[in-house]
Amino acid sequence: MALNRSPLEPITQEHIDTYRRDGVVCLRRVCNAEWIERLLPLAKRLAANKEDFGLLPSYPGRYMSRTIAEFRELAFESPLAEAACRVMESKEARFFFDEIFAKPPCSEEKTIWHTDRMGWPVSGKMVPSLWMPLTKVTKANCLEVLAGTHEEDVRYWLFSPNARKMIKPPDRVPHVDCEPWRKDPSKRFLTWDMEPGDLLIVHPWTLHYSGGNPNDDWRIAVSVRIFGDDIRWDPRPDCVNLAGVSFDEMVQGERPEGPLFPLVWSADGRRDSTEDYPRGFATRWKRERKSDVNEYDVFAKSLAAARAEERRA
Repeated sequence: MALNRSPLEPITQEHIDTYRRDGVVCLRRVCNAEWIERLLPLAKRLAANKEDFGLLPSYPGRYMSRTIAEFRELAFESPLAEAACRVMESKEARFFFDEIFAKPPCSEEKTIWHTDRMGWPVSGKMVPSLWMPLTKVTKANCLEVLAGTHEEDVRYWLFSPNARKMIKPPDRVPHVDCEPWRKDPSKRFLTWDMEPGDLLIVHPWTLHYSGGNPNDDWRIAVSVRIFGDDIRWDPRPDCVNLAGVSFDEMVQGERPEGPLFPLVWSADGRRDSTEDYPRGFATRWKRERKSDVNEYDVFAKSLAAARAEERRA
């Protein structure tokens, strides 16, 4: 069987309504087994074996499409962009970037409750995380979402490397700890049992979290980010830096376009050629230089210290 280019299951009005209500939707059978067989061995070599694929040492699990042809094919040719556009009711999708989220067996490593909104130098809401497991996922090690929080217009202070070097502005608040709300019957904490090739579409304003991995095997997921119809440049100094594009090129109010952000799906069949998409990075570094630092973990430790200080005060 060949790699499928459209979702195996149709996107329904129920999926659209669920995303509108909860800020997340779980789609079944978006990518077929051939995609998983193609990507999983590479993802294991990258995440578990720490193999050098020429990725940035500062982000060893991001921008795989720059140097790994199979992930570039996932970004440009897979059903992910179409599935997201149909759920968001966007007429087109431009590729943003991709990354790997992996947790080793029997791990207690947690990712704090957060939203992605303020990390991206854009305005608009059509910049979801398309989170697809490459290994079987259970509710015990799945990404977890607090339903409906995408309706809350909160500009959280992010944990980006840029933000950690800045003083928090007074109009920004630290990310909330959602754990005390678990006993609140009005809150809905969502997790899923998922098969490889299923897909979570997570709204950028939705609070989400990842606990440990109590299972005996690696939990590996790939996340592809896209830009939908309403996305415009809105650069801020606390945003995440993007490989290959400076804040100078992010013209306020204009749409991201060009070789770095190719049109990968549109309702009328238009697509950009990806021949000009970069195959590498505009920098050099020593091959032995690697970074296993997880930006979420760094922020989690600093946030825990700040909360402890508040309690002592």
